[in-house]
Amino acid sequence: MRGKMAGQHNKIINAAARKILAPEGLFRVGASRRWIDDNGYFVIQVEFQPSAYDRGSYLNVGISFLWEASERLNETLAFSIGYRVDKAGYASYRGNDAAYEEKMEHFAETAMEKVREYRLFRDMGYAKEQMESQLNGIPENRVFWEVYELAMLCFLKRDFEEGREYFDRFLQILKDSFYAGELYIEWHEEFYNHCIQHLCPELKSEESAYKMVCDMIARRRDFFSSKPSYKKLKKEFTL
Repeated sequence: MRGKMAGQHNKIINAAARKILAPEGLFRVGASRRWIDDNGYFVIQVEFQPSAYDRGSYLNVGISFLWEASERLNETLAFSIGYRVDKAGYASYRGNDAAYEEKMEHFAETAMEKVREYRLFRDMGYAKEQMESQLNGIPENRVFWEVYELAMLCFLKRDFEEGREYFDRFLQILKDSFYAGELYIEWHEEFYNHCIQHLCPELKSEESAYKMVCDMIARRRDFFSSKPSYKKLKKEFTL
């Protein structure tokens, strides 16, 4: 009975997502509780996140940029901007199908509102303004990937000099973070070396930096689209 109830609540979540998200162009990742909205240089993820302790769901929605980052992150889709939709809260399934259907449709509609909001990032000028505003609101000692993301966006947008400034700032942040107190963070130094050896030589001009980021995006799109669960993600992208 317990397994049957668990299966039922997953079916309800998927049915709500199919009803609300699929007609808007999102696709489901395999048999998971994640849905993807493809926007060229980024995707928007909608995740009906399960709880480890209960049958139910949180709602996460956010942007994952498709340029490359550290090797360990390239094979996953992170939440670069956005994540938990706090106003959705947590919805627990207690065996009342009708009530849970209503709740999950509300989740899906809330998710779609956020998707429409994040689709505005297709305009790279708008994206840059939002990302700079976000960066300026973060304490300096907590800034990390936000600076790298802005550098890549600037290169893609052909704002070359600003991209170089953000990238140089990120390199310094990365270099300063090799050690967190007494703890040595190996992957930070590895990624710093990767940036110096492979990215810096491509930053000779506006065109070469632009091509570098386009190639990054193409490689990641090719990687994901080759997987059966992401077969609806196109290899090609347009800006």
